[in-house]
Amino acid sequence: MTEPPPTDAQTVLLYGGTFDPPHVGHLTMAQVALEQTGVDEVWFLPAPSPPHKLDVSDDTFEWRLRMVGALISDCKGLRAMPLEAFLKRPSYTIDTVRAVQTWYPQVKFSFLLGTDALAGLPQWHGAEELSQRIDFVVAVREGFPRTDTIEQVMRELPSIRIRGIEMPLLDISSTWLRQRLETGRSVCHLIPPQVLDVWHVGPKGME
Repeated sequence: MTEPPPTDAQTVLLYGGTFDPPHVGHLTMAQVALEQTGVDEVWFLPAPSPPHKLDVSDDTFEWRLRMVGALISDCKGLRAMPLEAFLKRPSYTIDTVRAVQTWYPQVKFSFLLGTDALAGLPQWHGAEELSQRIDFVVAVREGFPRTDTIEQVMRELPSIRIRGIEMPLLDISSTWLRQRLETGRSVCHLIPPQVLDVWHVGPKGME
């Protein structure tokens, strides 16, 4: 693929992360957000090598993208997009947002995240510009009450636009699941079988 994939969508919710591995918590958050916001599509954007996670590298990108594709294979309106592969490294969220708004000028974008990520947003690279460029859709995460977190962030980023969504508290950690997979323990049905099939292929199997 030499250029970003086309889309007919007019409204898109961006959902970034490492997805290492993707699990039912990711799926639930995206599905609930799709239903409650009424956007045309939610785009999962696996990060190739996020600046804040040095243990995640480009050589697992295709593998994680494939796992996301397996996770959402039967879900209308959810889409795995390889957009980060077209960006220079390091790539920050502001770079991604600038790029998609250039590549897809007909699309109205918003950005999905949990209150845990929202709490740290004022420290993100280019946070002020980011808050002016795109609206945020926020789901509650354990330990980060929505009202308190939003008020704190708005004090630091007065121009930010935030919409909350209602979803069950699913405190599921990709790190915890990955550790269980690596030690041969059960993942308690938190990762669908089709995703586990891709996991067991491994990143070298994507070459």
